[in-house]
Amino acid sequence: MGADPNTNNMNTLPTDWCIEATEENFAELYHWWRANADKSWKRFTIGFTLMSSHPDGSYYFSDCIEDCVNNYPNYQPITIEQFRQITNPTSALPTKWYIGVTKENQEELDRWRQQVATSNLSNTLAVGYTLLSSHHHDGSHYFCANARQVKKLDSYADYQEITIEQFRQITNSTSTQKPMTKSIQISRDLLNAYYEASTSEQKAFLTEHFKLDGTTTDEAIRGLHDLACALWKKKIKKNHPDCFPEDSKHFDFSKRETVRGIVSDEVADSLGMKHNFIQIRNNNENPETHHRSFYLTSEYDWKLVQDGEESNGMAWALIPTKKKS
Repeated sequence: MGADPNTNNMNTLPTDWCIEATEENFAELYHWWRANADKSWKRFTIGFTLMSSHPDGSYYFSDCIEDCVNNYPNYQPITIEQFRQITNPTSALPTKWYIGVTKENQEELDRWRQQVATSNLSNTLAVGYTLLSSHHHDGSHYFCANARQVKKLDSYADYQEITIEQFRQITNSTSTQKPMTKSIQISRDLLNAYYEASTSEQKAFLTEHFKLDGTTTDEAIRGLHDLACALWKKKIKKNHPDCFPEDSKHFDFSKRETVRGIVSDEVADSLGMKHNFIQIRNNNENPETHHRSFYLTSEYDWKLVQDGEESNGMAWALIPTKKKS
């Protein structure tokens, strides 16, 4: 497998470029898109491809980056770092920023906070919270809600979400944990499939990080995943499940936060129960339950019991009873 002769020099920033919107970079791309696109266009979303320009004024292609390049071959795919250099060449790293706290980065983020914070130092920077470059009302440098919620706050609209690598550049900190890297070998057929489906940038990455016999590292697999479009992200994860950290054991109900009742009013009526008797828990003060749990109306007395023998053990049963007047 040879290098693609059409691969552009990564140090040269293109004039005609494109980048696919993901959950991680969408807020950053959307901010630039909204500032540049014709205001009649309102459909740019995750999975679309942002473009430096588009004949119809939309500044996007409504599909993955591979299809965009096929339709506009003179456009070069770029990374989020290149996007920042192109759109904000004088300051690639933001001065106002936020980053979500995870199990993996909690210790590193809190170490920095302990050095700069002037209030709430005794409080734990919990997983699920958001670290801030600064807090508008105190010196805590954190917000007790997740990054998705911070994005929605008007008071932090000019704050930019950053990665752990950007955090280290901004704060000059280093991780105390060495990333997991181990040598693996994938089949030559699979390597060829990746190469044939890849863009110029992805081909360059494959050439650098994968040997002809398929020898590579789990870190390289994750890097290829980061460069891939939404469709290939799923395929790569499915092909190499051992190369990706285990997903959180918790369920994320945040997309249903605006829907009060989990059980429809019609079903509640048929049961003879109050509407919204079970709802998504929305409590910013407690990340352990916030958007991870359900809560039950106080209209009834509730009792949780173990009942009967199931194939995998005892079943749990929840009994609602009417309160005595």
